[in-house]
Amino acid sequence: MERLELVVVQLEEAKGLIERGRVPHLRLAYILLDSVTELILHRTVQSALWDQELLTGLLAKCKDLAANGHEEAAAEMPSIEARVISKSKLRDIDRNFDAKVAFLTDREMLDPALGPVLEKLHKYRNEMYHRDKLRREVLRPATLFYFDSACSALEAYKPHMTAFTGNPLGPELSRFTGGGSGFLEMDLPQRIAAQLRREVGLDLPHVRSVLAQYLTARLDEMADGLSFIEDNLGVPHLVRGDAMRLVQANLAANPTLEQVRGKKYQYSKADMEQWRSHISALESIADKHELVRKYAAVEDAFEPFEELVEQAVMAVDREVQFQIDIARGK
Repeated sequence: MERLELVVVQLEEAKGLIERGRVPHLRLAYILLDSVTELILHRTVQSALWDQELLTGLLAKCKDLAANGHEEAAAEMPSIEARVISKSKLRDIDRNFDAKVAFLTDREMLDPALGPVLEKLHKYRNEMYHRDKLRREVLRPATLFYFDSACSALEAYKPHMTAFTGNPLGPELSRFTGGGSGFLEMDLPQRIAAQLRREVGLDLPHVRSVLAQYLTARLDEMADGLSFIEDNLGVPHLVRGDAMRLVQANLAANPTLEQVRGKKYQYSKADMEQWRSHISALESIADKHELVRKYAAVEDAFEPFEELVEQAVMAVDREVQFQIDIARGK
């Protein structure tokens, strides 16, 4: 029960932070949710890998017997080898969040539809925690999605035993057991997840609208940035569309404008139009996991280009400010 209590207390703390609603609290809730989700995934993985040491030892024994002419041992080796996971893969699963998700979804111990959702949410956490990148516009919906996804992971969590250790339960867990010990209540994680999900809630239409608005605003900003470059770069005879080529071109080679126009690049106006179309399609998605997956697909598709535009806009803006300073005699 103490192992389950560690999970429940963390989820309860995240719930309280979500209810407070301010950006600092939502950020902390998000980090807590990522942590507790990985804890649940780790425990589920360890439960699935309980036989690996046994299988490795059995395989070694069969190899020894087969080397000494034991035909039955030789015949058993292929089936055992198929169940043994390599040390490198075990190490990757142990260290890598996405590898845990992939392992559990492959074994159908986790809903395959949840896999891409967890991977995207964990990516946001890494940005938040390691790079101080806070997506304020979607922080609340992302946190609500992570709470819901953590509950889904808890629903899939099947501990071998919810044994009572003799220590009194804290209030966070005892409210789910009716004041009892919860001893041998094997469905307790699932009941806790269902109740927590009801208490926090996920207003899918509102969340869907916020996500679509966030992506649309970023596309609008990219379009404005490209126009800014064309209007302020100081290169004569620029036309609409040139900035999209210039931000992708290798300008270190000092190409002419005609050379830049003559090359094909990864991103084009058609991509911008396609991204907008995909964003509009989000409004009709009723499945929460599909919504995040499609949202992530659009964002992941345009972010590399978005970074190119942002860098180019900053460079042009610096040059504009430099010319203004010169004109002012600074």
